[in-house]
Amino acid sequence: MSQPSPAAVESAPPTRNAAVQRCCAARDLARAECRARNAEKFETQQQGAKAFCDALPDLSGYENIRDFIACISHGLLSGDISTINSPQFLYAAQVAISALRLEPKEKKQTSA
Repeated sequence: MSQPSPAAVESAPPTRNAAVQRCCAARDLARAECRARNAEKFETQQQGAKAFCDALPDLSGYENIRDFIACISHGLLSGDISTINSPQFLYAAQVAISALRLEPKEKKQTSA
């Protein structure tokens, strides 16, 4: 199996996570609405952060949990998730992934 050349890797555009894009779009819309009604900068930021959190994926299923973690990570870097609250979000994701691991496996159907 051959690996892509370094030039091919550098020219490939990064893959965007759809859940992160959805959270950012919700944040941007809330901020735009606040700006349209001339809200204070603090309120604009707060409403954007709230919209970002409201758009987080549910903690159900592996893919959603993975997307939730990606959104929290992005939110930490962008300032939409506070460093004070981030451990609570990540702990919730950890509990959810643990619950998935403990879920009983479906019994295989045997034909008689």
